[in-house]
Amino acid sequence: MKCDIYKIWENYQSNLKSYVRKRAFNESDVNDIMQSVLIKITDYCETKNNVEYIKAWIYRITQNTIIDFYKKSKRISHVDLEYLQLQDPQDGYDENIYVWLHNFIDNLPTEYAVPLKLSDIEGKPQKKIAEQLGLTLTATKSRIQRARKKLREKFDECGMVEFSENQWLSYTVTKACCLR
Repeated sequence: MKCDIYKIWENYQSNLKSYVRKRAFNESDVNDIMQSVLIKITDYCETKNNVEYIKAWIYRITQNTIIDFYKKSKRISHVDLEYLQLQDPQDGYDENIYVWLHNFIDNLPTEYAVPLKLSDIEGKPQKKIAEQLGLTLTATKSRIQRARKKLREKFDECGMVEFSENQWLSYTVTKACCLR
């Protein structure tokens, strides 16, 4: 895919900022890391201008930027750095699951994707979602349940969710058609 820096940043900036906030110590660090991520994306896109899996690529850049930031600042210990390098061992999942989850949600029909994002990603109460979308509470609950079911079907169709030896969840894509 051709690198369109403006479009990439517009599409991913808010999610990336949330991702960085979970891993940074303060808002100043978040802003510094986000600026570094934007610079790295810009530098790469100006020279190579070709990325196949944008979302995974951006999250990998962001994770590496967080690690580099704290290595350079020397404000964390070796143990903290190992924690940052491991993919959220406390949360018990491989970061790729997060990337695929968002990818699969983005490909759901809008009538399902929007309520699911508002409920499960943003954590809004279903009653408020119903009001926001102009739906009944029953219709909102149904759409969220259907979206979850469709999402599960997509995960099952495209790959395997499994536990690793550390009891982390990991996701492996087994069908090439799902890589789009």
